Amino acid sequence: DQHTKREMLERSLEIKEKHYGPEHLEVATTLHNLANAHGDLGDPHTKREMLQRALEVQEKHYGPDHFVVARTLHNLANAHGDLGDPHTKREMLQ
Repeated sequence: DQHTKREMLERSLEIKEKHYGPEHLEVATTLHNLANAHGDLGDPHTKREMLQRALEVQEKHYGPDHFVVARTLHNLANAHGDLGDPHTKREMLQ
């Protein structure tokens, strides 16, 4: 179920942050997956926070124009929409 998925991803994030450090791409990938799990559970605030953290790591490693960054930006824009901020969502998707 979704709660178990979130719990497993939280555990994975903790392990990866200890092993790789908080700025590693493995951590960013887990943050992205965990953000989606929070979104699936109806927690758009945490989804947005996790995606923002993932985006910061990805941009440091890939730069601002990489397709992985674009995917995270798209999901982050949707999180803003879920939080009732269509203006920010629209700006991010342009």
